[in-house]
Amino acid sequence: MSQPELTHLADLHVHLGSAATAHLLWELAHQRGIVLPEKNYWKFLELVKIDHKIGWETYHNYFDMTQMIQSSPEAVEHSIHEAISLSYRKSSLDLLEIRFNPMRRNGDRMYDLDRILLSATVGMRKAMMEYPVQVGLILEMDRRFDMRQNEIIVEKAIKFRHDGVVGIDVSGPNCDTFSMKEIAILTEKAKSYGLGITIHTGEAQPVEEVKEVLKYIQPDRIGHGIRSVDDITVMKELRDKNITLEVCPSSNVTLSVVKNWAEMKKTIRTLLDNEVKVTINSDGPVFLQTNVKEEYQKLLDKGILTLDEVEDCNKNAHQASFINKQ
Repeated sequence: MSQPELTHLADLHVHLGSAATAHLLWELAHQRGIVLPEKNYWKFLELVKIDHKIGWETYHNYFDMTQMIQSSPEAVEHSIHEAISLSYRKSSLDLLEIRFNPMRRNGDRMYDLDRILLSATVGMRKAMMEYPVQVGLILEMDRRFDMRQNEIIVEKAIKFRHDGVVGIDVSGPNCDTFSMKEIAILTEKAKSYGLGITIHTGEAQPVEEVKEVLKYIQPDRIGHGIRSVDDITVMKELRDKNITLEVCPSSNVTLSVVKNWAEMKKTIRTLLDNEVKVTINSDGPVFLQTNVKEEYQKLLDKGILTLDEVEDCNKNAHQASFINKQ
């Protein structure tokens, strides 16, 4: 018997840098006169689509080029619109949250951050007029930034909280100078204005950092968070505090965060067995050549989730969304 069609899906974890189509990035780069490392379009595709396993740190290098191409108000508007359009057409979803770092889209201070964010909201509103999907924007702080840079991002999220910005995140490669304890003052400020808090941790970071996030920040959600399976007390705290994990299966396998799909299955089953709320997400739809609908289908085909569990994960995503939270 064939599986029923998966519809009305939600994707809570999508990065703008890996969500705009390759042809849009190509055209935006040429319109702006950006020198690309490849002059042949088909070769360029190899720079924005990952079809083999790579390391987690290497993955972040892919964003350098896409963030450069998206660094203007017009490019951000078009990229947001395209990310929403693509997600809707491919996934039949009705709820989408897109995250990005505005400071990595302002051309090294060439463009005003308010103008960047205004353009993002315009692209979002245009797409929502064309497609029946709810969309929210999450602004990302960065582990490599100093406190003042991250503080500015939080201030901008607060300023645009009535215009489509729904939450704050912390992402980026591991950095020895970064402290979850220090960043807590910024997340508390964002919380006080009704913004949702999600933190990238427990992906390529050990469970000890998940513990720090739970202690100092107490987020609404955790981006990835799969290393929580290494400590049963952490999973109990996630369950008791109703903190939802944004699990991205294909991303974790492709980036070698887990060894293979067998380990991914064990991870997801352990989380569910410990009653941790799990959502399934695409992470980087264009880079990883996937979408949330395909993610669910993979988990069904591989016997990782049942159809009822797919419905539960999707329900979790709708309930944990920051959209309409304020």
